[in-house]
Amino acid sequence: MTATELSSSVHPVDSAEDYRDLCIRAAQDFIHTIVVVDDRATYGEQEKVTQLVEPSSGITSPEFPDGTDPSEPGNAKLDVSLLTDASADIGLTCAVLRPSQDEQDDGTLSRRLVRAARRADVLVLDWQLNDAGDGQAALDLLSEVTAEDQHGQGRLRLVCFYTSHPDLEGVFRSIREHLGDAVIASSEPTDSSRWLNCGCMRVILLAKPGSLGVSSGLPTLQVEESDLPQKLVEEFATLTSGLVSNVAVASLAAVRADAHRLLTRFGVNLDRPFLSHRFYEGGPESEELVVRLVADEIKSLLDSADVRRWLEPKAITHWAEQHIAGQVEIKVKKNDVVISKAELVNAVTGDDHRGSFEVTNQAKSGHKFNLGKEYKESITGILSAAESAETLDYDFARLTCLARNDPSPFPGDRTPILTEGTIVRGRHGQDKVYLLCSMPLCDTVRVDAERPFPFVPLKSVSSSDRYDLVALSPEGDRLYLAFGAGKHYDTVRHTFAGDSSEVVRSKRRSGKVEQFVFFDTQGKPWVWVAELRFQHAHRKLNDLGAASSRIGLDEAYILRVASQRRPLQD
Repeated sequence: MTATELSSSVHPVDSAEDYRDLCIRAAQDFIHTIVVVDDRATYGEQEKVTQLVEPSSGITSPEFPDGTDPSEPGNAKLDVSLLTDASADIGLTCAVLRPSQDEQDDGTLSRRLVRAARRADVLVLDWQLNDAGDGQAALDLLSEVTAEDQHGQGRLRLVCFYTSHPDLEGVFRSIREHLGDAVIASSEPTDSSRWLNCGCMRVILLAKPGSLGVSSGLPTLQVEESDLPQKLVEEFATLTSGLVSNVAVASLAAVRADAHRLLTRFGVNLDRPFLSHRFYEGGPESEELVVRLVADEIKSLLDSADVRRWLEPKAITHWAEQHIAGQVEIKVKKNDVVISKAELVNAVTGDDHRGSFEVTNQAKSGHKFNLGKEYKESITGILSAAESAETLDYDFARLTCLARNDPSPFPGDRTPILTEGTIVRGRHGQDKVYLLCSMPLCDTVRVDAERPFPFVPLKSVSSSDRYDLVALSPEGDRLYLAFGAGKHYDTVRHTFAGDSSEVVRSKRRSGKVEQFVFFDTQGKPWVWVAELRFQHAHRKLNDLGAASSRIGLDEAYILRVASQRRPLQD
């Protein structure tokens, strides 16, 4: 794939050749910066020798004035001009650090790299920095960067070890041993590539041109400097490949590309009217208002970028070509049934059938059945042969109803506040009880005195029961919670006091798992579990309000029965 093709004004979904190509195009728009660390970095060709110098202990040959022979193991140069030009051709910025031995020893390199890596999507490390043949210097740098990433709640990152070391398999083993338990999966010895999956981080091994290790049986690892940027984009796409992931990546790329529009809308001219608004309304509420306004404007940017197109039928068809077999076997009423890929793709790309779709049993000519009728709640199990359909459905449901459900969105000193839609857990005797805060949003700020907060009890049930919400418990267990709007009379109240910012803020509690805890005025702890998405919380509480305000009346039984009949069909 050429840079011209990638930069085409045609939407990537229209121009993509297949699913891999589609994901590469999404990654191409997202990646901005590559940071390279190599003590053998040179710009273009080496200067020609113009005079003879008497050999000494520091210079071994006039042909190699720096005292190193590029033909020796690990001494291959890195042509920065080729690398940076190739990066620019596909819209990337490439920064190169060439550390001296002193900078490597006194920590200067480590400090610079950690700071640069905060803004970089891809990190490229030479294995032998300043003749450290065992790669320990490079591994130490990797540790510094990953520690910084983890401190910031993780970061999506590709790390590439780009080396001319002759023992590529030995290098790969050393990297794997160094990462230890962080490695989730890795390439097999028979694979043509060498990679390690560490969750948010992917580590790959590539060979510089002329590497002696390539001749030992891994020719596919050798990549020229001019081809390296495109190879890194393709490897990064492995981290983000997915229909839904592509939307997220394309959304971030759209915000980056249109940041000027966002800044124009929120210019310095708004500072004074905001401060005036804050004077009358108070701090926390005013600050949250601006955050919501920025979020709404970002939504407008995404609409303008048409990011939903990454989920259109053509993109789904590309996905299906790679993820769905030619024929899919399922069970229907204890019978074996075979569906063709084409019919399954038609089922998931169609818009009009709304889950009612007839397919043909390929194992029995002419036999048709309604897929939606046989699978009333989910066809995820048909689409995912190797993974647990229940787990996948649970994760998607949790994403749709919860804004927050784990400690990671609260770095530093920030902790959750008690607001409309907050789910907490307490105890009644030995039993755990779950409550949903039903205090209107405007009453959860400016809490300048003790204030009773209303809560709706949530019943913890099994996955086979009726439930309205799903969440992970503070210990990471699955929760299925039932919300009974009709039982508004079960609403309870607990009194809390606001902090200096006049909100009810939780406190961190250390243990096996870090928890956030609200303490009421009686000193009773309530552990933060999750926070519903605003519209989801508002709908639940609207149902509660409707139930509490319904009008009871006496009427003829015949009228009551008649009102409950099924409506006439046109």
